[in-house]
Amino acid sequence: MRVKISVLASGTVLLDGQPVDGSTIDAALDRAQLVQGQVWFYREAPAASAPPQALAVIQNVVRRKLPVSLSSRPDFSDWVDAKGVSRPRAEAAATAVRIPDVASRSDIGEVFARIRQAAAEGIAILKPDRTHIAMPRLEPSGELREVAASMSRLVDGSVVRNIAVIACTAFAPGAGDAPGLAEISDAIPFLGMLVGLSYIGHAVWVFEGHATALAFGCRDADLLLVDSALCAQMGKDWEGICAASMRNANILVHRRDNLQLALVRSAAAGDGLQFPNRPRAC
Repeated sequence: MRVKISVLASGTVLLDGQPVDGSTIDAALDRAQLVQGQVWFYREAPAASAPPQALAVIQNVVRRKLPVSLSSRPDFSDWVDAKGVSRPRAEAAATAVRIPDVASRSDIGEVFARIRQAAAEGIAILKPDRTHIAMPRLEPSGELREVAASMSRLVDGSVVRNIAVIACTAFAPGAGDAPGLAEISDAIPFLGMLVGLSYIGHAVWVFEGHATALAFGCRDADLLLVDSALCAQMGKDWEGICAASMRNANILVHRRDNLQLALVRSAAAGDGLQFPNRPRAC
């Protein structure tokens, strides 16, 4: 997870290009800390005295022991080395984000039933070989209050929701059967958001979006969150296939170009996410 923070000469602080207040920055840094993310930092007019807002941001980053990459350009296209030399920033990943080949399973419905059950205790990530990684829900703590508040504004935590996620699950070579948080965060740039949604009680499961898994992977979901890098690889009717299988057909796309969420389908008329259909009685 990368948090892009800019401080303008006026003292205005931008998070991913949008003006924000201190509490929003703190929540973003808390999410980054949870998944061992990093901060990309740019300050306008570096030759002038730093505004107090810039110092406050750096102090908060240091307090959380987050790694920082400095940029001299507002689009973060470079990084500044220890000698103050600007160098072009490498592309985010050596391997293109793609939907991997997956193991063929005649019992794929049962596989996802187990995934949904595991997601009730945290985050479940289905790998291409159809084994899964379990990330237990974090224990409550005072440090996570801002994270909880931020995620509750997205999906109210007072009612438990099923959240399906389509994202990269082919982790970097060498990650092995049990990739760490760094490898998972590199593959899923919005992992911090998923951790926060799980933390406030929602069931979150992740799969790769393969054609053989779309309907099964979205079954009974109240919200589908999709990595924009995979949208074009799922076929023209992916949205309809997913929506037909969901309990509440709310679909959000996480855009890699600006790290923002875009609503592409709502389960009912009205603004934002809608949840007209309730869980079936046991």
